[in-house]
Amino acid sequence: MKTNITPSYIDEILRGYLPKNRDKVLQAMEYSLFSGGKRFRPMLLLNTAKAVGGRIGNNAKILAAALEFVHTYSLIHDDLPCMDNDDMRRGMRSCHMQFGEASAVLAGDALLNLAFETALQGPMSNNAYRAACAFLFKMSGIEGLVHGQSLDLFSETKNVDDATELAVAKTGTLIRAALVCGALVGGASEDEAALFDEIGCKLGVCYQIIDDILDSKKCERSFLDVYSEKDLFDHVLYLNSEIDKICDRLPYDLEYIKEFCAKNIARQK
Repeated sequence: MKTNITPSYIDEILRGYLPKNRDKVLQAMEYSLFSGGKRFRPMLLLNTAKAVGGRIGNNAKILAAALEFVHTYSLIHDDLPCMDNDDMRRGMRSCHMQFGEASAVLAGDALLNLAFETALQGPMSNNAYRAACAFLFKMSGIEGLVHGQSLDLFSETKNVDDATELAVAKTGTLIRAALVCGALVGGASEDEAALFDEIGCKLGVCYQIIDDILDSKKCERSFLDVYSEKDLFDHVLYLNSEIDKICDRLPYDLEYIKEFCAKNIARQK
């Protein structure tokens, strides 16, 4: 039976790992978790696992859930007054506006911890699974998301290298995690996983560039500080062609990655 990897399919997986209590913090967690996200990171993970291993195993589902918990935690904290201070997220009131700042902080903390709890339900004795977990949480920490948030808050975009470093750190890290984790649990070699990582870095830059163009009136720091909009579109097209070349070097059907690239450059939000 063919598995249709959709946002609703991901939602079903996520609900299976949520705690059963109904306190205010869990309500805040669910509010942000099910607020209409695209779910493209866990979808990339599951599609990669399927492309490499021929099926979607339970290990991939566990890591897809853990990945989305990390992503949602990062959005909650990113919106806080001490960070980006955003009142809205996906057309809805941000978590701290809906539940209060204290509940939002706790909801983010709880989701990050839940990601660890979820990942630990997998076979830690399996070398590939353990390596995937290690990579996911490396990308969530000071060498990944936390570093990206730090750059966003405390550095300036003076040139294209600064903008690229920020995009890879803040946006690219969880895309890298999706592709590498999916590849590892699917059975890819270390060399193949490294190529998926390279794709993830480039995808992160492409996604952030389109975000910056769409949010040009809102962003304080972006690629538009150093590039014109036309130059940015040309750069995304160039990176897409580089991604295509890497995909063609791998012995798997990676059409879903090429389709993601095309949808990214065409998106309106």
